[in-house]
Amino acid sequence: MQKYLALFRGINVSGKNIIKMEGLRKVMANAGYTDVVTYIQSGNVVFTANEADKGKVRQHLEALVQKEYNLSITIFILDENDMQRAISGNPFAGPDDIEEGTKKLYITFLSGIPEADYYEKLLQAPIGEDEIALKDAILYFKLAGKASESKLSNNLIENKLKLRATTRNWNTTIKLYGMLKET
Repeated sequence: MQKYLALFRGINVSGKNIIKMEGLRKVMANAGYTDVVTYIQSGNVVFTANEADKGKVRQHLEALVQKEYNLSITIFILDENDMQRAISGNPFAGPDDIEEGTKKLYITFLSGIPEADYYEKLLQAPIGEDEIALKDAILYFKLAGKASESKLSNNLIENKLKLRATTRNWNTTIKLYGMLKET
């Protein structure tokens, strides 16, 4: 049995791609996943699966969402080691940095490692004083102001990097890592 975190990209945003978490928990449990727990409405699910291949789990969950909700959603599957690397790799914060001062920190999980030319295009995008850093398939960013005023969006990131992306704020990332570590 392997414990995973599923990050659903682009659900329950601005009234689009609505998936109720209670229903999703039931659908996943009926599909054979166990210990299914969701966190907030943005598509964060910690669960246990018999499958050791993250790619197969992702494909199965994407097909399940397509079948049950008629939605084509990209899902990112991470395990405890992936999350530990993501947190320890953040150049703008440490794993103990939660709450104060972290409202402007975000992690974007990418569907692959971007090509250098594409990353350069993102660096040249008009993002103002916001700071970004790339480490493997994770983009970290620190906002200079309010998130609602930032030009750094999933659409911009995906457009420039030519990859799928899903973003979580730092506090959510820390919370999800804690949920993965729970036995």
